[in-house]
Amino acid sequence: MIKNTVIALVAAASLAGIAAPAFADTGVPQSIVAESAFDNATVIARLKDKGVTASAVEEWGDLVRAYVTLEDGAKTMRFFTNDTLTPVSL
Repeated sequence: MIKNTVIALVAAASLAGIAAPAFADTGVPQSIVAESAFDNATVIARLKDKGVTASAVEEWGDLVRAYVTLEDGAKTMRFFTNDTLTPVSL
């Protein structure tokens, strides 16, 4: 079940990557983009405060995609809301 979910998420991400060049010029001034930059280290620290051991995170639309190490040592990918970092079920 998890493998199927991961495969579906990777496929969706790949399709988003194909469409990305069409959205490259958003017309937003660079100063505004810089103010809203995604800070990986801060998000990893916030997840750690919530008890989530994330090795990497990235902005994924309105969500945060985190690569999480479980208690048994297994690694998985989890999604969280961007503002409160609550887990999201896809």
